Amino acid sequence: SSSSSSSNNNTIPTDRSSSATAFESLTKEHIRPLIELNDQINALTSKENAINATRIVVAGDQSHGKTSLLEALSGVDLPRGEGIQTRVPLILQLRSATSGNDEHATIKIESSVFNGERISLDEIAGKVREYTNKIAGDGKEIVDDPIELKIYRTDQDDLTLVDLPGITRTDRRLQDMIQNMCQKYMKPEESILLNVVTAMVDIPTSASLMLSREVDAAGERTLLCVTKVDQHKEGGLAAKINSAIEDMQLDPNHVFAVRNRT
Repeated sequence: SSSSSSSNNNTIPTDRSSSATAFESLTKEHIRPLIELNDQINALTSKENAINATRIVVAGDQSHGKTSLLEALSGVDLPRGEGIQTRVPLILQLRSATSGNDEHATIKIESSVFNGERISLDEIAGKVREYTNKIAGDGKEIVDDPIELKIYRTDQDDLTLVDLPGITRTDRRLQDMIQNMCQKYMKPEESILLNVVTAMVDIPTSASLMLSREVDAAGERTLLCVTKVDQHKEGGLAAKINSAIEDMQLDPNHVFAVRNRT
């Protein structure tokens, strides 16, 4: 009963009429330990070929608004600039801080035994670029050696995301490397596939969506986020998105449209 559930903090309420506030409390109280356990599983298996920890894998073509979306989710600035900025997988572990005074981040190379460097939120973009250069050099190389970035902010929903390099169409060697990397992270059934596609292209031609179709034919794990909707000047955006849903056999409840920061 709901009364017995409320008397025991370790019991998950089963009353379907519980308020949204009660559900949010349940999420923080009961889900957080599971997320922390998932992080530990990820750390223990990081050197194995198979990935078996639950995470949201964020993929998309280069310059489709992936960075802006991740900045909106995390509330911090990430590296920006011309060309491919994400040259190694970036594991973003977003966690709720106990207080405003405890807002900070830790960063490390995932394969390192080092516990991680504590940094301020303002240092994140520079440190991610610094660690990327440590791993992949300061050129254009792509390396599958993830950076682990854990961000603590007040009122932050607990999420674990993997930001993968944007799929380029201008360099076939890099394109093949990035697509192989994306497929590796997207293939495990534990991965949720968040495809970021700009509103200005023919959505079904998205390289990441095509990869999602390969590894998740039923579309159960596939999400589509259509970005830059404010830059879609001609009419018919809704029809365009609905057409993509039909062509790619996507669940309409898994499709979202967002306006990037300008």
